[in-house]
Amino acid sequence: MTETLELPYKLRISARARRVQIRVRPYVGLEVVVPKRFPRGQIGRILQQHQAWITAQLDRHAASFEPTPLPDQLSLALTDECFDIEFDYGGKPAITRSEQCLRVTLPEPQSDTRQATGLLRGWIRRRAHEVLCPRLSELAQAFGMDYRKCSIRTQKSRWGSCSSNGTISLNDQLLFMPADTVDYLLTHELCHTRHMNHSAAFWRLVQTHAPDFRQHESVLDRGRAKVPEWFLRDLYAS
Repeated sequence: MTETLELPYKLRISARARRVQIRVRPYVGLEVVVPKRFPRGQIGRILQQHQAWITAQLDRHAASFEPTPLPDQLSLALTDECFDIEFDYGGKPAITRSEQCLRVTLPEPQSDTRQATGLLRGWIRRRAHEVLCPRLSELAQAFGMDYRKCSIRTQKSRWGSCSSNGTISLNDQLLFMPADTVDYLLTHELCHTRHMNHSAAFWRLVQTHAPDFRQHESVLDRGRAKVPEWFLRDLYAS
């Protein structure tokens, strides 16, 4: 972290950048992206020129910079599951499930919560694989569609995607979405195995299998609000 104008910022050097970019990101704060070989001494002057905008954006996202406590419960809308979360200390990092409880073991209590949230995110990804991939297979068989494989990822923006080789990637945060909306998203990606675009033909196919697709698109547009704050903080700050 570098100090300027009494505001900390994160400096990132990008080979692809053509000019200096100033960003204020939720959970992260002020970030400055500069091209390679950009004179570092000019950064302070540039930030001073945009000080009013930077201050306004930092104020706008101030709540996201506050510490988020570790969760004591995890609710998954897709599977209608709710788990109590308990933390143990003095052992190897691990997470285990016992009926409706997730027990997170850490070497010792830490003020930095990233290790604990990392374990929880890993468990969520594994649970997503257990739930989403079989459901995708069921829908593909029902629709008479085919795909190469199902991949589960933790993504910041996309809920899902379909590659040209037929690999369908699904966001593990779909576990926090309603089941009917998740079915729509899987249907949407399966339709991309027929049409690798968003053409009129693609949307006609979507509507054949999901007549209420517009309603589910709206739910997905607002979907990040359903993802726990601790998960988003750990994701965007990484």
